[in-house]
Parts: sequence; C-alpha cells; structure tokens
Amino acid sequence: MRCDDEGIRVTLSDGRVIAAPLTDRLRRAAPSERRGCRVVDHGTALRWESLDEDLSVAALLGVAEDAVEKLAGFVRPR
Repeated sequence: MRCDDEGIRVTLSDGRVIAAPLTDRLRRAAPSERRGCRVVDHGTALRWESLDEDLSVAALLGVAEDAVEKLAGFVRPR
C-alpha cells in the first residue's frame, strides 16, 4: 500500500493494483500522516488512525461490501 501526493495504490493478494485519488482529508494531511496507514478488517479496509480516516477495499474497487466479503470468505450468520 502506498499513499502519497499521487494518490492511493493498493496491491491485492492476487497481484492486481488498485489506484485511487486521495480523499480530501488525505490530501490535506502531511506526508508522514499519509504513511501511517494500516490494513484492517481482515484485509478489507485501510485505516489512518491519526487522521480518523477509513477506506474500504470495496469503495476503492467500486463494488458492494457484500461482494468483497464473499470473495474474502466471510459468511454472515443466518
């Protein structure tokens, strides 16, 4: 995962790379704050704790959360 002035780039486990523009909050952040990203929620989201910013992989892909959860093998209780 990289987050710099050019945007956000995430490499998925299958090797595909997702590129997305910075959110307003990330655009205003210092470079050191942008580097403070963690992968959370079993690999389905990105979190910048110091900025209180969260992005889901689903949002970066432009698909529904359910689609990412299904691909990740999550099963919802009935």
